[in-house]
Amino acid sequence: MRLAEAQTTSSVTQVEPAEVPVDPVSPRAGTNTILAAIVGVLLAGGVIFLIEALDDTLRDPEEASRQLGVPILGFIARYNTADEPPITMSEPRAPVAEAFRALRTNIQFASVDRSLHSLLVTSPSPADGKSTVVVNLGVVMAQGGRSCVLLDSDLRRPRVHKLLRLSNRRGMCDLFVQSQVNLNGSLQKTEVPNLYVLTSGSLPPNPSELLGSEKMLEILHQIGAQSDLLIVDSPPVLAVTDASVLAPRMDGVLLVVKPGVTKFMAVKQAVEQLRRVGANVIGIVLNEVEFKRSRYYYKSYYYTYYDSNPYAEPGTGNGRKVKRGSKQAAKAKVP
Repeated sequence: MRLAEAQTTSSVTQVEPAEVPVDPVSPRAGTNTILAAIVGVLLAGGVIFLIEALDDTLRDPEEASRQLGVPILGFIARYNTADEPPITMSEPRAPVAEAFRALRTNIQFASVDRSLHSLLVTSPSPADGKSTVVVNLGVVMAQGGRSCVLLDSDLRRPRVHKLLRLSNRRGMCDLFVQSQVNLNGSLQKTEVPNLYVLTSGSLPPNPSELLGSEKMLEILHQIGAQSDLLIVDSPPVLAVTDASVLAPRMDGVLLVVKPGVTKFMAVKQAVEQLRRVGANVIGIVLNEVEFKRSRYYYKSYYYTYYDSNPYAEPGTGNGRKVKRGSKQAAKAKVP
């Protein structure tokens, strides 16, 4: 009886009373939010790393300069060029115009050992802005007191006459049909003293053959005899062979590159192609640079200094802003 009583007696002991839970067991909002943030950061980092690994555009100019063995001669900031004359003519005191004058100085120092009377400007690919660089560089060269001639040898898509608003009815191609080359009436004057332009003229069906002919060499000699500096605008070096044909006949070659757009391998192939034909690549100019990006931040101090008071009157501390294209801007010529 005692054994039966012991078996029927409950041995459960209450440790603590049961209570209704106040916080929900699931979902755990705080924990889930932290985990989601960690996973999101990891995914974003992976995507950014993948994009950077697959991006072949020129991102680090200094590293590219060391790998290619070509110095960087200038940084040109991005500015609005739509339906406007060259900025070195309309806004000679602007920071971008000062950058072109710095490029002029660097070119002069790059050609100390070898006199530079003819300069070919080209780019690895289209839309790098080489024609804009040619025109503005020609303006600052002429403002520096040198007699400068711009030759538009881009016989496929000429743009120099459009930027300077000149007629292209008669130009370089018309000289090839003459029995003897005569430049009388071919060089057009511009609004800038000492700056002359020989436009492309009518477009031929065989540009490369014309640029490599003996008459082209005679044209270059005659222009060189009448000017201190000849700046030639040519098509992209990787698109057609026109630049490779002209490059050995020039004293120097300037390569225009747009960071973030131009492929690094394209720049490398362009330099190798120019060196293969015996051209003297004096340097690279970076065009349309976004200085707000961190890798170009140290260069932005240069533009900030000139942009803080670019149109200050002599003897005063107040800046006087000149509207682009106005008569005051045209008169403010800075050599």
